[in-house]
Amino acid sequence: MITSIMLYNESGLLVYDMRFTRCEINSELVAAFVHAINQFGFQLFPDNVLCDIVFTNTHLFIEPRDVGGRKVTFLVIHDVFDDQKEVLRIVDALHAEVDKKHAMHVNEVPVAPSKLAPLTEFLVQLLRKLKRKETPYACSIDP
Repeated sequence: MITSIMLYNESGLLVYDMRFTRCEINSELVAAFVHAINQFGFQLFPDNVLCDIVFTNTHLFIEPRDVGGRKVTFLVIHDVFDDQKEVLRIVDALHAEVDKKHAMHVNEVPVAPSKLAPLTEFLVQLLRKLKRKETPYACSIDP
């Protein structure tokens, strides 16, 4: 089960977040944390890229992609038993949609999340097509 899908830019700023379960996380903090760990890892291991953080029951799948000539990281938080290949297919489809229709918005400063609102409907339709059970959920912890 996917808990959340986030996109953040080269600076580690959250540009999009969609949640699927009740959660007590601050998405901006998570994006900044993963970005910082990635930067730290790059200093230690310059020939490697951070692609996963695995906790006992939770997997953070981290996939940097080029969008409009700039790096955008796709972060999918899901349980460890989820099908990793299907998660990658979701990221592939989302990346294609973002690159095709929303590249200019993910690279704006400041980020205008309202311009990325159509991604929510895209993800809902994609997950339905894949016969997944996730549905959007609004969390109250973020401002």
